[in-house]
Amino acid sequence: MSDAPSLRVVVADDEAPARRKLLRLLRDHDDVEVVAEAATGAEALRAIAAQRPDVVFLDVHMPELDGVAVAEALAAAGRPPRIVFVTAFDRHAVRAFELGALDYLLKPYDRERFETALERARATLAAPPPGGGELAALLARLREGERYPKRLLIPHDGRSFYLPVREIVRLEADGNNVAVHARRATYTLRGTLESLAERLDPEQFARVHRSHVVNIDEIAEVHPWFHGDQKIVLRDGSEIAWSRRYAAKRPDLSR
Repeated sequence: MSDAPSLRVVVADDEAPARRKLLRLLRDHDDVEVVAEAATGAEALRAIAAQRPDVVFLDVHMPELDGVAVAEALAAAGRPPRIVFVTAFDRHAVRAFELGALDYLLKPYDRERFETALERARATLAAPPPGGGELAALLARLREGERYPKRLLIPHDGRSFYLPVREIVRLEADGNNVAVHARRATYTLRGTLESLAERLDPEQFARVHRSHVVNIDEIAEVHPWFHGDQKIVLRDGSEIAWSRRYAAKRPDLSR
């Protein structure tokens, strides 16, 4: 009998602490081989094509190409691997996964929930994988549900925690990082303002400047300013210029 691992796995998540957690849990199993890890959707597709894994742990929100788009591409190609979505969606959005042959891990998950997902994936290997059409139909239902996370994973002082999105006051570009100004403190996330803004609900957040995104509910006042620009006063007292370029894109807010 071969001693080779029987379960080949790819881990795809743009947040390094989240990837490390999954890798740590997976490596506790002798019959699991992590054949690749990816930080973007494009990397995930390349890794899956090269390694042909049995199971993919796939973060829903990733830069360039999100997890649902990755799964859609796999469905279109036919005979996709088993997919375990890793998501910060609320429970009502997760129901979409429960309707089909996929599984999910709802952040923040514990070891017990991870073990359940892994066992389900292992148990289904003997059965034919879901066809591309079946997966595509399930993903269409997911696209109709909630697309935006309710919390962000924030690395801070050698640890990580989940920050509810509703507590974010504003986001500010800071070189290769983004300063996340929350109600109680300011944190730093690696990445660009544009990629982070794309993950947030446009009904709640507005791009007001090339360097600033604000939580609409945190706006206290808007005043005319110079050359067609406006000035935003937030509830915490901070003031930000609202570029006329971005104001023109949100007439629902600026008029």
